[in-house]
Parts: sequence; structure tokens; C-alpha cells
Amino acid sequence: MTFADCTSATATGDTTETLMGTITLSSKAKRITGVWAYAMGGATLTIAEAATGIFRLQSDSVDMSPSKFPLDWEAILTSGAVAGQTHIIPVDIPVVGLAQINCYITMDMAQTSAFKGRVGIIYEG
Repeated sequence: MTFADCTSATATGDTTETLMGTITLSSKAKRITGVWAYAMGGATLTIAEAATGIFRLQSDSVDMSPSKFPLDWEAILTSGAVAGQTHIIPVDIPVVGLAQINCYITMDMAQTSAFKGRVGIIYEG
């Protein structure tokens, strides 16, 4: 059986690692098979800007290091809706049931508005 979960949209930091949230896997979890993350511009964005960075997964109950991945990026032109596609990165990370996965985003550069980010995990059980 395949499961999927993601963090809520959370404010990212400028160039500091920021916790987006913690995902608790099902008790049936056996392995993570895919991961994804993106950042999106905030309502106060007034210039063209690219949202680029990395995301990292960390867990105290599973050895996941290193687990850094490129952030899906969006080219944003002023405020408004941004349409983009989420790209799932295939992985093969053994896990244990009820493992808690901390999801972090670090943006590559300072931002002119309050960006938000989201991280997701696809896993088998």
C-alpha cells in the first residue's frame, strides 16, 4: 500500500534552515519512495524573483543522512497566483512505522516577501 503526506504551507526563512513541519509516518511504513518540496511567493512580492533553495529530511528514529534535495523553483513576477508542477524525486529510504520526519527548507537568497514552502513524502507500508 502507498501512502502520502505533506506539511502545511509554512513561512520560509531567508537563507537559514527553517522547519516546515514534522510528518509522522503510518505504523505500517517500510520505506520512503518519493519526496518533493516547493516554495511560493507571498502576497507582498513586487519584483520578479526566483524561489530557489534546498530541502532536507531528518529523523531521530531513522538514519536518513545525507538527505538534501533541490527545491522545486518557481519564477515569480509580482504578486498573484503562481502555477507550477511538483516534481517527485524517487528515493529508497528504509523507515520504521511511526517514524517522525522533520522537513526543512533553506532558501538560496534573501527574499523580498514572505515566501511559504511545503514538503511531501510518499511511502510504502
